[in-house]
Amino acid sequence: MIRIRRPAILFAILSAIYWQLVAGFIGLINPLAGKDVAPFWMVALANIVPPTLYAVVTLIFCHWLARRVQRQAQQRSEP
Repeated sequence: MIRIRRPAILFAILSAIYWQLVAGFIGLINPLAGKDVAPFWMVALANIVPPTLYAVVTLIFCHWLARRVQRQAQQRSEP
């Protein structure tokens, strides 16, 4: 059970850090654009790319975790 809990907790902590960095990056969009309002393409990229990357990483992590849980359950059920 511990071998599953630690990666899940670590993933949750890294997720929080990732989204804090994304929020800080989105807050920098207007100053980076040098205008009062950032261009549409810049806002769209900032709102599409980070969630897409996060979705891919989450998918890979959940697939890995499910395989690990399944393997651990099989080991417990074998005599």
